[in-house]
Amino acid sequence: MEFRLLGPLEALADSAPLAIAAGKQRALLALLLLHANRTVPRDRIVDSLWGDDAPESAAKMVQIHVSQLRKALPEPRLRTRAPGYLLEVGADELDLARFERAVAEGREALTQGDARRARELLGGALALWRGPALAEFSEPFARAETARLEELRLAALERRIEADLALGRHDVVVGELEALVAAHPLRERLRSQRMLALYRSGRHAEALAAYRAFRTTLADELGIEPPASLRELERLMLRQEPALELNPATPPPARPAGAADIGYARSGEVRIAYQVVGGGPVDIVLVNGWVCPFQPGWESPKIAGFYRRLASFGRLILFDKRGTGLSDRVSPERLPDLETRIDDVRAVLDAVGSERAVVIGVSEGGAMSALFAAMHPQRTVGLVLIGTFARMMRAPDYPIGLSDEQFRGRLAAANEDDWGTAVTKEWLARVGPQILQDPPALRWYTSYIQRGASPGANKAMRLMNAQIDVRNVLPTISVPTLVLYRADEYFGEATRYMGERVPGAQVVALPGDEHLPWEGDRESLLDAVERFLAGVHGDEQPDRVLATLLFTDIVGSTAKAAEIGDRAWSDLLARHHRLVRAQLARFRGREVDTAGDGVFATFDGPARAVRCAAAIVAAVRSLGVEVRAGVHTGEIEQSETSVRGIAVHTGARIAAAARPGEVLVSSTVKDIVAGSGIAFDERGVGELAGVPGTWRLFAADGSGA
Repeated sequence: MEFRLLGPLEALADSAPLAIAAGKQRALLALLLLHANRTVPRDRIVDSLWGDDAPESAAKMVQIHVSQLRKALPEPRLRTRAPGYLLEVGADELDLARFERAVAEGREALTQGDARRARELLGGALALWRGPALAEFSEPFARAETARLEELRLAALERRIEADLALGRHDVVVGELEALVAAHPLRERLRSQRMLALYRSGRHAEALAAYRAFRTTLADELGIEPPASLRELERLMLRQEPALELNPATPPPARPAGAADIGYARSGEVRIAYQVVGGGPVDIVLVNGWVCPFQPGWESPKIAGFYRRLASFGRLILFDKRGTGLSDRVSPERLPDLETRIDDVRAVLDAVGSERAVVIGVSEGGAMSALFAAMHPQRTVGLVLIGTFARMMRAPDYPIGLSDEQFRGRLAAANEDDWGTAVTKEWLARVGPQILQDPPALRWYTSYIQRGASPGANKAMRLMNAQIDVRNVLPTISVPTLVLYRADEYFGEATRYMGERVPGAQVVALPGDEHLPWEGDRESLLDAVERFLAGVHGDEQPDRVLATLLFTDIVGSTAKAAEIGDRAWSDLLARHHRLVRAQLARFRGREVDTAGDGVFATFDGPARAVRCAAAIVAAVRSLGVEVRAGVHTGEIEQSETSVRGIAVHTGARIAAAARPGEVLVSSTVKDIVAGSGIAFDERGVGELAGVPGTWRLFAADGSGA
């Protein structure tokens, strides 16, 4: 059997096309192929095929279409699996799967410096496309999936061009890039590649003119400057830096045995160091705590044994958070918030070709891992939290945290002249007091911490961690979760607190007082992880996710419409919507509804949503109007066509409570964006119409002034 999605839908048996009836039956086959080998719930099928126009008989019609599709397929592949249906597809039977596999291999070849192999793989992947994907379908699911597949194709095309440029084929790709830039004028990577191809072809003036044209386009259409990477490219071109010239071709270095090379994933303008070990059936990404870097861990027999045992369960992905270890160092003033760190995890998963992984969060890495699992359950097979906390500092409703006095004492160690020794001793006194009695081990841990981060970054990271509070996130985690801690360890009570609030979590208390998972009885802890992984299958697709919701509306819209008249009001609304959509694109928001005089959008990060709201408030003032905005983070139920849940009503009510020109947010948003640099003014505690409970609200600093 062969199934083809990358172009007109085709199903073939022995190279002969199968007769799949037009309409919903073909749409159902396409939908199931997009989720091949995964269960698609019946209610999701109904939403995907009919959306809000679903007839009362939709569930029965799905059963009929499934029955007809089973008859059309020559082999029994379409299974009923609660709560829906699963289509079994072999590894090489679906062109989309072959495409994604070849792209991942091509990306890896680029990382290893083998541009020739990368071009071969990526060119072969692109050759699988026979035309626009899903073009024949008008069903609700098709719009989002068409955009997703086209983005995959364009990203593969950009990587193939990257390989061409590395091979010195700049003259060949210039023409292709001209057409691509014309078709996708706001795509920054294509612009950058075109500039480089022109420059290497000796057309320096044209390369600089291309930059100026793009700068003008961004200013006119989005009101923004080119990204820093393009500005830096222009600077290098103006100086005619030798680094822009193509290096002489050299054979790719021989790869060492295994897959333990250190690679780098790009997350925005920062490179994140990672390493892949093992190759089992499940991907496991380890999020270490504080400033613990992965690479020096191989020097320690205990940590190396911990890594190797994890790698025996699956493909282990190690990485250093930005600002630590081998990842790009950033200034203490620019240390990342949790949202940015989550983007870094996604960048690493993408770089190694991992669609879904078990996320293991240790110590300070636990809050970040919990937030990742809640916000991206579609990328998370399971969650393991080891000796961690949802909030570091004590609060009236959280007595198990750190007091201000204790925190000041912790910071004082970072100010010592011999900061490495002072900080390490203070840390080990809490998490591994027995190590202080072992001078060689103490010396090694001191070196380990010193290699993890600079003195300034070390202190700044502790200041940022003191702001972490993901308690409101815990009840929204929907993936299988294991919570582990040693009964007498420093973070024991804080870890148990997390486990009690994650729905359905397995909570395991092991004997001992060691906080670091590789110290003490390492094997018992890893046995518990292995048992958990054995019961996690990852074939359930979540329909609920933690998301950030943005609502805006024009203040005094009725009076404004009456003042300027219907035609002028219609024109003003059209310009308002264009400005709003430009900002949504800039901050990666997803438009749900732009009806009347407001906008409803979702984001996968609260800091982006707050910044987008502030940008919208500022942008629409040029139209002579003010908007108010509300931002809330909560659990939603989403499909291709709709977003539902109490969080939607909460976000709308928060927006309604905002003052003109103000961005008002819930306390959940404020807690999660710790470290983002966004400041807030408290607006007090009150009720929201139709929403249970009382709510603490905050205005983003500078809004509503």
